[in-house]
Amino acid sequence: MLGKKTTPVEMPQTAPVKNARKKRADTVIESARFRDEIQLQAYYNYLWREKNNTPGSSETDWLEAEKDVSSRMKAR
Repeated sequence: MLGKKTTPVEMPQTAPVKNARKKRADTVIESARFRDEIQLQAYYNYLWREKNNTPGSSETDWLEAEKDVSSRMKAR
């Protein structure tokens, strides 16, 4: 298209590096907290399973804990 002037495309502004690092650090803290909560809940599941003499394994304790903690976090 001859004669038609085009305007440069404006690039969206990105957050400063400091904010990106802070967000990444917050994400790491959140995932560590999430893992710690799952680990604690899995331990409680194990104790309950042993006390009540119900069948299961450490894997089922962990998977059940992931479900419980995930649903609690979504509810917040």
